Amino acid sequence: MPTTTTKTAGGAGSRAKTPLLDRLFDYVAEAHPRSLRGLNEARSQDAQRFAGIAELYLDWLVKARGEEGIDAAADAFAQFSTDVNLAQARYERDGAYANKTFAEVYKDHYSDAEAMDGYLWGIYLTNFLWAHHYQIMTFFQDRFMTRLADDAKLVEVAPGHGGWGVWALAHMPGAVLEGYDISPQSIQIANSVAEAAGVGDRATYVEKDALDLEQVEAESADGCICSFLVEHLEDPQHLYKVISHLLKTGGVAFITGALTAAQVDHIYEYRYESELVKMCENAGLRVLETLSANPYRTLPKAKFMPRSMALLVQKRANDLY
Repeated sequence: MPTTTTKTAGGAGSRAKTPLLDRLFDYVAEAHPRSLRGLNEARSQDAQRFAGIAELYLDWLVKARGEEGIDAAADAFAQFSTDVNLAQARYERDGAYANKTFAEVYKDHYSDAEAMDGYLWGIYLTNFLWAHHYQIMTFFQDRFMTRLADDAKLVEVAPGHGGWGVWALAHMPGAVLEGYDISPQSIQIANSVAEAAGVGDRATYVEKDALDLEQVEAESADGCICSFLVEHLEDPQHLYKVISHLLKTGGVAFITGALTAAQVDHIYEYRYESELVKMCENAGLRVLETLSANPYRTLPKAKFMPRSMALLVQKRANDLY
């Protein structure tokens, strides 16, 4: 991990040196001061652990994008956060997400390669800079990673920026990962993050539609990662069946989804946590643990509470468990 420790004045205790995190906070304070409160909310949950995770992710970012990568990603993060807030305000007004089909989202968003690049790096930072997403990161580390052997075979469905799977590989020195994403920008960025983390030789990314992964060998994965994809689909139930297909019996998956949380590319509107649980159960997945987290602050008099839900699930051996 790139953080180092140094003795404090008088030799009592120690503190981590976090030059990349310090640079990020300094830049946000200067260029995007309205975003600084949210960063402090994330850090306040566990300052030492937050610093370690953030410094690691930022180290990979700098190695992948160069010295100016932090500033550019911070700009993308601020823009993405603003876009999400505006989308949520429209959702409050209209009572429904703006887009209903993948074709609409592709035309307005995914077809723009430059916009997708900023979008993905902005999301990369939300993993730990949004307080409720930081909670999901610690759930991933504490509840999912600890269930897997160091030589596990992992599949990541729609890795996006690749940070989740790369973090797992960094903790499991003998593990290998296959990632599948429909976006060429995602494949490029995920590869760059894996190389920056020194795990590029154990990560393979393929451009392929997640909904076509039933063509991949059945029961081939010890663990599966699928982060914030289900709400981007017109029929997410099929995706849960794909995850079940990929997992070995007894294998575990980490799945996240957004509920009543609008974004330009969110299609399927989950309203209740039980909906995700039921879709897992319908696909032969036993729900072991869940976490539902929401932002510290929401719109005044909001009808909808934007939430992010993480599920730790296991492929059942029979109809019950």
